[in-house]
Amino acid sequence: MFKIRHQERGQSLVLVVFMLVVLLVFAGLAIDGGMVFLERRRMQNAADAGALAGARELVEAMCDQPDRVAADVMIYQALVDYAQVNGVQNVKDIEAVYMGYNAQGEVEVLLAPDGTPYLVGNSLTGGIGVPDGAAGIGATSNIEHGTRLMSLAGQDTSRASAYAEAMTGPLLTGGGLRPFGVPVQLMQTIKEGSSFNVVFKNDGGTIHWVAQNGQDTEAQHRGWMNFAYMWNVGEDPDFGRAIDDGIGASQLKAWMEAGWNSPIYGGDFIHAKPGTNSSAVCKAPENEVFYIPIYDAIPECETQVYDPKPECPTQGGGYVFHIVGFAGLKITECNQGKGKITAELVDTIVGQGVPAPSDGYGSNVCEDSNTMVVALVE
Repeated sequence: MFKIRHQERGQSLVLVVFMLVVLLVFAGLAIDGGMVFLERRRMQNAADAGALAGARELVEAMCDQPDRVAADVMIYQALVDYAQVNGVQNVKDIEAVYMGYNAQGEVEVLLAPDGTPYLVGNSLTGGIGVPDGAAGIGATSNIEHGTRLMSLAGQDTSRASAYAEAMTGPLLTGGGLRPFGVPVQLMQTIKEGSSFNVVFKNDGGTIHWVAQNGQDTEAQHRGWMNFAYMWNVGEDPDFGRAIDDGIGASQLKAWMEAGWNSPIYGGDFIHAKPGTNSSAVCKAPENEVFYIPIYDAIPECETQVYDPKPECPTQGGGYVFHIVGFAGLKITECNQGKGKITAELVDTIVGQGVPAPSDGYGSNVCEDSNTMVVALVE
């Protein structure tokens, strides 16, 4: 009888140990799995940021046509900087390739004559630099770290990786942008097909929109966007887009009629021109879809926008819109006397924009297009 109890106690001990190991393994799955999930999110942010940064440099190269080797170096450095700021620890854990469009307008990796992808930064190892046809960046970010409890199951390290593609080109919907905008809060509040009012006033302008609950809501709005005075953080302060901060109603009327047909990028700061300028209010076409910028802030240039920057505009207190996307709308009613536009929201492009397929680097895409944009693509 004693022997039997002793054996039972021994079996119980083995069972308890086994269950503890199982519990620890499950705890390891929960803890280390959670860490992998968080790291994967970090790597996705890093891949998104790196791809977008590289694509923004690429569109500058497409438009300015600098030496392809120098352009490749700038693209690579911007990609690496943004990926590291967003969590990549080692440069070796970042890899990026140049993307382009095929004859069917589909995104694909650009291949060298030997069949290997054109890597971003290839000029650092004797490559040609930016290849002809480059219109985007595909970026991969990785991170590897030791596990805490999964080592009990023989898993000593875990690895998280993510991939993102950012393409650049003319704004897909085209048609030219009109010189007024809407706040991103509006885009987050209403659905496609909803109506809203833009009211231009002497106090700078006010936007009203009808929220989903039917209640009229108001947001401060400076009025008009002066497309003759814009720049992007990181551009040379003498960059030629910040030209004239004193435009009048005649220029606004021209932009409302025909649209703005030069580059605008996500992240641009555009001079916020105040005032009614009522003669321009109803010049845009009614019941035709066109696009306007979406902004997330209206900072005061001198005190709230980081250097380097051009000399701040003076008209209207030097305020600027910060552009984060575009909204498609059509005007359903316009009242010049009240300075009021009633519009229907058609679609939103929050982020950088939706680019149309193009011939990319080495072509005349910037000369032939309307607005150049950069966007993450799925």
